[in-house]
Amino acid sequence: MSTGDQSDFVRRLRGLLPRGWFPDPVATGSTEQAPVLVGILSGFGSALAGAWTLLQQVQASTRLKTSTGTVLDLAANDLFGAGQFPRASGETDALYLARIEAALIARKNTRAAVAAAVTVSGAPSFQIIECWNAADCGALLPAGASRGLGGYSTPALRYSGIPGQFFLETAVTDEVLPITRKSVVQTKTAGVVAWIRNTLPSS
Repeated sequence: MSTGDQSDFVRRLRGLLPRGWFPDPVATGSTEQAPVLVGILSGFGSALAGAWTLLQQVQASTRLKTSTGTVLDLAANDLFGAGQFPRASGETDALYLARIEAALIARKNTRAAVAAAVTVSGAPSFQIIECWNAADCGALLPAGASRGLGGYSTPALRYSGIPGQFFLETAVTDEVLPITRKSVVQTKTAGVVAWIRNTLPSS
């Protein structure tokens, strides 16, 4: 017998009955003197035990940390939008909860935040190029000059005359690419354009 189970409720209900009106409970292992009474109380006890179990589940569901099963999926829909943060195939509650918590406190907007999100998405290697960042694109140099990253004539570099955008070049599989895209969209600043190029040939 444990708190909230059928036997516990039978004991509690029997304790509410007038003493002397029905036979007293017997010691464990002894013959029950009121089997009909116990049978009736067991019916009530079963219903109350079910309500107790449901109450425990509802109480656990009021906090993300203790939510489980489909309730955890519903919490993800509430936090990120319906279908925006799905559970991976075969993912356990513990792993899914860890991903949800990490996403809730993840840094946003900065280059470092985008890089961290792309890493978590499963991209093994990638390069972020900010169009107006001299460390990424070098500087405007005279024709034929060679210094540092080179000038705008260097073919390997990426350029744009429009601010508020950046390039992301990576090599991921077809399965990982949508996850990487979504990670970038959810992390970058609103209004900033992200150009994503996958250098791995499609399967």
